[in-house]
Amino acid sequence: MGVLPLNGKVKDTFAVVKRSSDPYNDFRTSMVEMIIEKQIFSPSDLENLLQCFLSLNSHHHHKIIVEVFTEIWEALFSDWL
Repeated sequence: MGVLPLNGKVKDTFAVVKRSSDPYNDFRTSMVEMIIEKQIFSPSDLENLLQCFLSLNSHHHHKIIVEVFTEIWEALFSDWL
């Protein structure tokens, strides 16, 4: 998968290469930091954030990224269900 053009609130961000012994926690921390710093709270901006993480990371990590994203999504929107 190639790197997709970034849209919305994630367009002015950059990737940091990191080795990790706990990718789940590292991806979660990174996503939460991005959400807070960029004030990413709309569903479309969150979906752009997910696409950004998937585009910039190996297929090997996609399952973990989706799990982390789902946890954050449910925490943000659980009251709406």
